[in-house]
Order: sequence, then structure tokens, then C-alpha cells
Amino acid sequence: MLRELRIQNFAIIDRLEIQFHEQLNVLTGETGSGKSILVDAVDLLLGGRASSEQIRTGCDEAVLEAAFQISADGLIAEQLNEMDLPVGKGEDLVIRRVLTRTGKSRAQINGRLVTLGQLQRLGNLLVDIHGQHEHQSLLNPEQQLYLLDAFGKLLPLRENCHRHSLAFQTVRDELAELTSRERDRFQREDLLKFQVQEIGSAQLSPGEDVRLEQERSLLSNAERLAVLADEAYQCLYNADGAIVGQLARVESLLIELVRTDDRMKDLAETCSGAAAQLQDLSGRLRDYKEGIEHDPKRLEQIEDRLHWIASLKKKYSSALEDILAFHRKAQDDLAILATRDERLKTLQAAREEGRLKYADLAKRLTKERMRAARSLEKKVENELAQLKMGRTTFEIRIESREGMDDLGPTGVDAIEFLIAPNPGEAPKPLARIASGGELSRIMLSLKSILAAVDRVPTLIFDEVDAGIGGGVAEVVGQRLKNLARHRQVLCVTHLAQIASQAAAHFTVEKGLSDGRTVTKVRQLEKDNRVEEIARMLGGRELTPTAFKHAREMLDLGMH
Repeated sequence: MLRELRIQNFAIIDRLEIQFHEQLNVLTGETGSGKSILVDAVDLLLGGRASSEQIRTGCDEAVLEAAFQISADGLIAEQLNEMDLPVGKGEDLVIRRVLTRTGKSRAQINGRLVTLGQLQRLGNLLVDIHGQHEHQSLLNPEQQLYLLDAFGKLLPLRENCHRHSLAFQTVRDELAELTSRERDRFQREDLLKFQVQEIGSAQLSPGEDVRLEQERSLLSNAERLAVLADEAYQCLYNADGAIVGQLARVESLLIELVRTDDRMKDLAETCSGAAAQLQDLSGRLRDYKEGIEHDPKRLEQIEDRLHWIASLKKKYSSALEDILAFHRKAQDDLAILATRDERLKTLQAAREEGRLKYADLAKRLTKERMRAARSLEKKVENELAQLKMGRTTFEIRIESREGMDDLGPTGVDAIEFLIAPNPGEAPKPLARIASGGELSRIMLSLKSILAAVDRVPTLIFDEVDAGIGGGVAEVVGQRLKNLARHRQVLCVTHLAQIASQAAAHFTVEKGLSDGRTVTKVRQLEKDNRVEEIARMLGGRELTPTAFKHAREMLDLGMH
């Protein structure tokens, strides 16, 4: 429910804070006092259209905040989790919107910036606003369909229908894709066969190109490598004055020194170790030189092989591993094409089976909707009769679509709520009803009946009493009070019969402060409520009779 509303620098409101009751709240006041401004503020907070003209004159920005008490589960909690904005148990949901002179606005939910679309999606679940000419969700055919299904307890059947619809669409899409590829099937099959054969005949192995490049480099430089190795070997071991021979002479001298001075022992050992390492190095150079192959034929084979690989790289990919991956995929695609006819038959059978299952569910859903519609029509007409519209006809038109492309998530039905306020008139859509008073009562009737299944926890009626009075007003007040037992209700009203039924009564007053017009809102206690209701009954002349009548109405409203 809407627990608290805070407004700053909005229209003619300077600063305002209101805490609402969980049941029926009414706002009353003189015409032009600014009652509807509060409704506009809530609408704006929930994603309504913003304008810099809504900012109070002389101010740079307007700030609107609302705190909602929500349950830990349900659609609102699901939406918040989907938006990654979970609310902890016992915490309020706080929405803030700031309007600036540049025409831009910022929206926050629990301190985090959100888009206008996110705010609107959440707002549709929090509050439903109804005015004389702004009826929002009840005029939406999709919402009408949901309310009918909820009233008839058809949501599980509808969800089952939705699942079959998704399954059917998946099969249909795969079948369409498979069929569309039939035109170039043979060309693609020939191409794949050629590619598989071309790459397969090369018998490539991972890393082969790198190994061949290394081997080619060795074979191409064999003569030079042999010369270098031989020269190094000669310097170390075989030439006159070779290093190994010189080092042997140094080693014998150091051994002679050690016989006299054993402090030279470590130097002798170092020299001995170096001599051994150089002997080993000489042997390895000799073996390396002898192992170098001068094989022009092998070099030619490598050149041919690398040229073949290069041609495949140019055609398929610069990386050998990618060519091998392409080869595997081409083989898989060929296998799929080979089983294409079998897959096509399987999908066609699955499509037909899915269509029949969906058709059966949709038929059952249509039948149940017809039953629920007749029941809802009678209930609405009974409600309207109590609201002095006893000769009104309410009708729910259900039209079924045909064809495989109409396997929608909610069945094959399109519905519309129709009304005929006067005998002899053809029923017309709710959106085309001319009388604000009649439409207000119709909306109230529907809300009263559907209160137990409607998802929106807070309802706002802006001047729901338009065009009604007398005994009808008293019944409307009672209906609003009953409705508020299931949902929080906020109502802007001019009628004492409605105001007297409220759990919380607020008066909206316009006055001057520092030479400027401001709107103030205050909650009325019992004595103040008597005075306000007396004013609503008798105008500015507050007679004893008006006060007596007001007290009686309040006493009755509290029971």
C-alpha cells in the first residue's frame, strides 16, 4: 500500500507530507484547491509524463517521493527481483522522482537510478488510477482478459496454454528454418562434400605447419650450420693451440701448485670441472655436425607440403587449428543434411501434435471463458442496479481467432467489455461511454467484484462521484468502503456521503503564504470531520441542521 507521500515544489505545493491509511482515504476541499494535484503527483511518481511547467514558479526542481509497504512475495517482489532491486523483509519500497527546469527528470527506486520504462512497469503493479476520462488498465483489452480469467479461476489453464504455445512456436520456427534451406540444400551439400574431401585429403595434424617450418629452416641452412659447428669444434679441440689442450696444461700446473700450497686446491678443482665441460661441449659439437643432413629431396617435399597448407589457409583460415575445426563442422553439417528428411518428418509430426494439443486447450479455455463471462455479466449488472443503473446491460464480447499463426500465449480469444446504459441501445466499448458518472459507477462495480483477484494493491479514484448524488452517492460510498477491505483506496470526492465512509479524511486547502498561493493538506479528526462534511452538505452556511446531519453520517459510516 501507499504508506507516505512527500511533495516539494510541485505545481502550487510548497512542501507536503501525507501518511495514508491502509483502507479508505478521502481527500476533500473546495473546487480548485488542488486535490487533483496530489493524484497527478502519484501518477508522475509511477512513470507519468513530466513537464517543467509542473515545477513551482521560482524553483529549479520539484521532488516527489513515495513510500510503499509491500509483501515479500507476489508480482511486485518478482518485478523488483527481476530489476535487481530486492526489498528486504519489513523494508519500505521508496520511489523518488526529480523534475528539473531543463525538462529532464531522474527516477530512483530505493536510492538506485532506474529508467522510465522500469518505473512504469513497477508503477502498473503498485497503483491503479481512475479518473473521469483516464481509466487506464480496465480499458485495456489485455487487462480485461486477465481480469476475466482471474475471476473465472482460469489462470492455471491459461498458463498451460502458454507453455504449449511456446513449445509449438519452437517447433514451428525450426521447421521454417529447415524448409527455407531446402532451396539451396543440394548446392550446400556439394560444397560441403568438396570441402570435407579437400581438407581431409591433406591429412593435417595440429601444429604440423610449425614443425615443418622449423625443419625447412634446418635443411635450408645445413651447409652453413655444419661450417659453424666444425669451426667451433676445431677451436675447442682439434686445431693447433685448441682451448681444451691449453686448459689441460693449466690444470697440470695447478695440480703441481697444490702439492706445495693446498690453498690452491679449489682453483684446481674448478679448472678440472671446466675441462670436463669443454670436453663434453666438443663432443656434442662433433655429433651435431655429423648429424646435419644435406637432403635436397626432403627439402623439396617440405616446400611442397607447406605450399599445400598455405593454399588451405588462404581459403579457410590462417590458423591450422581453425581449418581442422572447420573440417569437423563441415562433416557434422553433412551428417545433418543426410538426416534432414527424417528430421523434417519428425518436426512436421511434432507441429501437428502441438497444434492439436494447443487447439484442445484453447477450446477448453474459450468454453470456460464463456461461462465466466456470463457469471461476471450478471454480477456487474447486479452491482450497477444497486448504484441506480438497474436498466444497464453489461456484456463481455468474446471473439475467437482462427489459423495456426494465432496460437498466442493467452489462447485464441479476443475480448472486450461492452455497456449499454439505456434500454434499446446497442452495447458499446467502455472507452466510448460519454457519461462520466455512468463510467465511474461501472468502474467501481468492476473493481468491487474483482477486488479479490485484481493484482494492484492501491486504487485511486479521482472524482469518482462525477455526475452522481443523493442515494446513489451513499451506495457508492459504501461500495468504496467495502472495496477498501481488500485494497487500499484513495478517493478525491465532493460528496459528503462518500467522505463519511472513510477511515482517514484529508482536506485540501488553498491559501496565501508570503504573498504566494500554496496548497496545504491536513488530516481531520472527528470534530473537524463533522465541520468539513457539514460544509460539503450545506455550502458555506454551516447550519445546526448541517452539523447534525454530518454527525449522523459519520456515526453511520463508522459502523
